[in-house]
Amino acid sequence: MKITILSIISILIVLLIFKGCAKYIGIPKKVAAQNLEAYLLKKYDGKLVFSDLSLFFNAATMDPNMYGVLIYDKDIPEIQFYTHLNLKHILENDSLPMYPTSDNMTVDDLYQDALIRYEVRQGVRTDFKAEIPEIIFSTEAIHLDFKRDVKSEVLNDVVTRFIDRLNEHYDVLNTGYQFRLLIKTASHPDGFLIIPLDIEDSKRKPEPMVLSENVSGFTSLKTMILKHINSKLEVAYPYFKVTENSKIYMDKSTLSRGAWVQYLEDKRIKNNGNGKWRNPQTGIYVVYFDLDTQFIYRSELLTDENDTTSYTEELRQIVSSIETEGIRTK
Repeated sequence: MKITILSIISILIVLLIFKGCAKYIGIPKKVAAQNLEAYLLKKYDGKLVFSDLSLFFNAATMDPNMYGVLIYDKDIPEIQFYTHLNLKHILENDSLPMYPTSDNMTVDDLYQDALIRYEVRQGVRTDFKAEIPEIIFSTEAIHLDFKRDVKSEVLNDVVTRFIDRLNEHYDVLNTGYQFRLLIKTASHPDGFLIIPLDIEDSKRKPEPMVLSENVSGFTSLKTMILKHINSKLEVAYPYFKVTENSKIYMDKSTLSRGAWVQYLEDKRIKNNGNGKWRNPQTGIYVVYFDLDTQFIYRSELLTDENDTTSYTEELRQIVSSIETEGIRTK
């Protein structure tokens, strides 16, 4: 009898625990995928499909049925949007739980936005097709493939007008990502220049252009530059070593003259857990070179106190120095 009572009590405890935890146990991924597939088939007749399905349960939502997913047009994958959905109830309720209830956003609202964004992009492509044969809008960059080599004045003119065109539809094309332009040419089909785009007053504006690591001959250029820097450090600054951090600014007036900005680590700074942590990245070394000839014509230690400056101050110092050397950034 005692054993039977203990068994009943144990079962009751398990049932209570399960009941208390049940609300935190969501549907399996397989079921979630089946529900979403059924929803898209019913709502869009299979025109839309999905990928990158993953559980999105966290402390903010406390919803064990929330999944993140990329939904896109089966025939035109560029028409796409990423969202979060409760896939347990998607067939009855397709509102978006990550948006305020007052907005009453649904899956179709995001789809219509994606359609409009695609049409605007197509309009941009049409306007610049004669000058830029291929324009690809990816997640973090806009690829501008000229299919030919371009002179600096032509590139600067086209890029200026292209950014102005983007700004005409800023609200539509602003996907929340920090866009950059990736310039491709016949000599550098995998990437030549990168033009970061900052945002100011709801407008995109170009930042100083930098060299893409996909540029033809980059490996030999990097080897040459680092060999030069290490030889200089060995003699004058043996306590410094190069880090993996560097940036290569290019002169917009020549598209060949450049400034390799290399960050240095001070080997004398030891952070062993005792005392206040110090940033060992204190040095910045600049090498001025020509990309076409791979000739180094000057180099210098820009600062050995970079750990004491803010990012804004650091950028201002770099730009000022390379502008003085003749590297036009604006």
